[in-house]
Amino acid sequence: MMRPLKKIYFYKSLLLIMSILALLMLSCENRRYLKPSCTLPSGVDLEEALDHSRKDLGHLECETMFDSYFARLIEVAKRDPDMENKRRFSEFLEWAHDQGIIDKIQARSYYNRYFNTTFMSLPDDYNVCSSCSEEAKENIENQMENELSQKEEGLLKVCRDKNAYYAASDQYNSILLLLDATCRSCRN
Repeated sequence: MMRPLKKIYFYKSLLLIMSILALLMLSCENRRYLKPSCTLPSGVDLEEALDHSRKDLGHLECETMFDSYFARLIEVAKRDPDMENKRRFSEFLEWAHDQGIIDKIQARSYYNRYFNTTFMSLPDDYNVCSSCSEEAKENIENQMENELSQKEEGLLKVCRDKNAYYAASDQYNSILLLLDATCRSCRN
């Protein structure tokens, strides 16, 4: 009599284990991994756009789109220019650095290219005469022109800081004039 009773317990135990496994498999199937949408912010409120960007960029999958998020934030900020936007962007870049999305040099470069009058395009190891070949000089001039456009967006259109933009524009013209004079001197 013991044998049939043991068989019944065995089959009941087996049925219970199979039921639990089936339930676990079904529950795992219903819990899909929610992939972040990585949608760029929109609208006219910079604070909302910054919050949206922080939320998205907090996901590893979105980090590679940092340049796109930053460019979109600039576009949003242009719709509501304010001197406070310099601080907002500075805090956002500090956050991105703290999160490991960008390094300290990248954060500084983003900020300076858009919100500082100093030009980042000039190489640190600037050798005056070696920069006077047609190709090297044209490369420096193109980089400076691109950076002046970024400063126009940041200083003038995002912050309405006309004085800072005009100072950057004057510095741009002075650097180009100095580069021309230096190259003439190097050729002689």
